[in-house]
Amino acid sequence: MTLRAALFFLVTHALVIALVGPQDPVGSYLMLIAAPLLAALACVRRARNSQAACKWRLLGFAVSLFSLALLALLYRNVAGLDPAQMSVTSLILYVFYRIPLTYVAASPGGGNRYIRAVDLLIIALLWLLYYGHTRAMAHFNTALWTQCLNTMSNVQNSLVFCFALIRFLAEDNPDRRDFFRTLAIYALGYFLLAFYINTCQPQLPDGNWGDLLISGLFVLLAVMAGSKRRYPAVEVSRSLRRIVDAGVPLMLPLLLMMVALLVARLQPTLATVGFIGAMLGYALRSVLTQVEIQRQRDELEALARRDPLTGLGNRRNFDESLGSAHRRARRQGLGLAVLMIDIDHFKRLNDTYGHPEGDRRLRAVAEILDGCLQRGDDLLARYGGEEFIAALPSPDITHALSLGERLRAAVETAGLPAADAIVTISIGVAWQAASQDAAPRGLVDRADQALYRAKHAGRNCVHGDPATTDGKERPGRGA
Repeated sequence: MTLRAALFFLVTHALVIALVGPQDPVGSYLMLIAAPLLAALACVRRARNSQAACKWRLLGFAVSLFSLALLALLYRNVAGLDPAQMSVTSLILYVFYRIPLTYVAASPGGGNRYIRAVDLLIIALLWLLYYGHTRAMAHFNTALWTQCLNTMSNVQNSLVFCFALIRFLAEDNPDRRDFFRTLAIYALGYFLLAFYINTCQPQLPDGNWGDLLISGLFVLLAVMAGSKRRYPAVEVSRSLRRIVDAGVPLMLPLLLMMVALLVARLQPTLATVGFIGAMLGYALRSVLTQVEIQRQRDELEALARRDPLTGLGNRRNFDESLGSAHRRARRQGLGLAVLMIDIDHFKRLNDTYGHPEGDRRLRAVAEILDGCLQRGDDLLARYGGEEFIAALPSPDITHALSLGERLRAAVETAGLPAADAIVTISIGVAWQAASQDAAPRGLVDRADQALYRAKHAGRNCVHGDPATTDGKERPGRGA
């Protein structure tokens, strides 16, 4: 909504009040019903181009529910129904309007569906307390009932404002920060307006100038939601961000406990349900959050040890797993072989076909090597660039050289196009007997030296570490 349209709406409402007034409040009611609907429409439109789209839609849904309460009052006025009966209905609708508003301000959002379900259960329990208390207290003293409901309303309205303000101060995303800025301004206006009407003008008839304040608040929301002004990103203190992120899950249970405390004197059973629900809800949410954090941590741990291009383990994974591979081989009474593998002339391949095609060759070679090493004890990783490395149990150097030759032949037989002919690999092999106590890390250096010899021997061949081969080599069929 533009500022000009907002002024036109407010002037029209003011004219309706001035010309008709409390004698026939239907016109004022229609303007009051239209104002939240315009605000809801502006919020929905804002959601189209915002990273906080879900929050804008939920805010729009909340303010549209406000129109239902006003519609109930309009229906009472037109149909001439019992004012007391319709007052209870309207109050319940006002309570229902606050539920999604409270959720969008206090719910941390994110998480899996089970965490969100717990938040919704706490919100549902909060609504149940309001509903049960409103219906039960309607049969008691009117003044006491009104006072209690007004106190509950003021507490919730003030907390919604506080929650929105805290989220705004700790938010660094421009879209979400703009949303919480809008919500905080609206929540503050609603709190002050409700406090003023409930305290200073509780007995004024419908169709008075107080109606203009109500419609003005929703028109202000429509203007803020429809504004095209975008605020720049701001740097938020990490400490503040961490504190708020840790404290946000407490907001909904805290609100539920405060409402339970307010109804405890008159509705002890409802209060007990509220206290138990708040504690169990927060405890369950904490458990589910910890499970989710652990799951994400495991996924990140796995990603940190996985090469994203080939799907093999990365250098870190190999270095951390080499000791375990060595111990498994010794338990089997076997030595440990390390094979350092390099794709021949890979830079020339990249220059000829481009890096995307080079990446496809890397993935193809990784699949071939992985297919040849299918035992559970075989360890294969991308060691960096175009280099791969394998560690596996082996009875002797001859067996390790034979395995290297099988890998070399498998890649050559695949016939993957390269710069000059086809993709080939060079392999350096090092082996250590089970009786040797030397650290397996030395095998990597020796395999790397053997790979250096294979490259200088013309590539597309397998060379062993001189310390263990005694001259045994497995050259390939071409350079």
